[in-house]
Amino acid sequence: MLRCLIILILSLLIVRVFLDYREGLENKKEIIEDLNWPFLNIKDENYKNVDIVCIRGPLEQQKDHDLFDKFKKENKLIIGCSSYLSFPIKTENKLVGYKNFFHNGKRIDELVDAWFHPFRDSKNIKNKNTLLLSESDFSDNIEKLKNFDPSTKKIKYDFICYCPSDDTCDSGWNFHNKNWPLAKKTIEVACNKLNLKGVLIGREKCEVNVKDENLERYEKLEYYSFIEKISQSKFMIIQNYEDASPRVVTEALLVDTPVLMNKDILGGWKYLNSETGVFYDENDIEEKINLILKSKYSPRKYFVKNHGIDISGKKFRDFIVKIDPSYSKHRILRFSVS
Repeated sequence: MLRCLIILILSLLIVRVFLDYREGLENKKEIIEDLNWPFLNIKDENYKNVDIVCIRGPLEQQKDHDLFDKFKKENKLIIGCSSYLSFPIKTENKLVGYKNFFHNGKRIDELVDAWFHPFRDSKNIKNKNTLLLSESDFSDNIEKLKNFDPSTKKIKYDFICYCPSDDTCDSGWNFHNKNWPLAKKTIEVACNKLNLKGVLIGREKCEVNVKDENLERYEKLEYYSFIEKISQSKFMIIQNYEDASPRVVTEALLVDTPVLMNKDILGGWKYLNSETGVFYDENDIEEKINLILKSKYSPRKYFVKNHGIDISGKKFRDFIVKIDPSYSKHRILRFSVS
């Protein structure tokens, strides 16, 4: 009897030691620190950091390269995410050097475990594990967007356009990425040829050849005021060009506003379909505006059905589990910002 009791106690001790060891391993797989650009934390369904490092932009300083080496040495699971220009592929923005997309002579996408991208074709990414998934897929992380009621929409404008300013009107970071020349031309066609009334956020001091009464202008707006302007518009102009993860597109969809989207946009094209809006270019502006105004769309319904924290988070998690099954304990995974 005593022998059986001793065996039982020893067995329980062994089990306890094993459980403590496993718990220690799991705790070790928690990143405590919050990461800064160009690195990004990945969160679980409880918004806790998990042991995955995301790199979302070039390593511009030596400390960034050193931290990347540290994560590699610690055997962290490292993923890449395209949210900065065409990163990790060569950018067309002349203000940015290509050399910073490398680390120790190799492109960043060759050195990580997986890559999340917004591109129509992933063949130029140098990684065997790729997934069409963007930070903008998680835009419903904001409560007012998640719970927006389309029945509360009150239309005030025919269109809205957003193009942040640069130091000058004819060059700069946003001039290229957000494609000010196409934005300006689209606004002028809308206001002058079609007599539409709209609102422009950004570039308040830049010349636009339209009557003042047809275009309301603001240099900047507080975030929720900006969202309200989008919800008050019949459609949103998305003239953006080298924009990998245009959150403004999904914000528009969530407030049930269809989009008129540049057909050559880098990212965000995947949101465009018969429920959400139309593609256009500089040669068919008038035609496509007329089309979007006479058509019926259900952009919010589309987004909620196909994207968002729950759907995209499970897609994210399932993809990671194929690489490392230990992450199956999480219901979803998500970017810490979007």
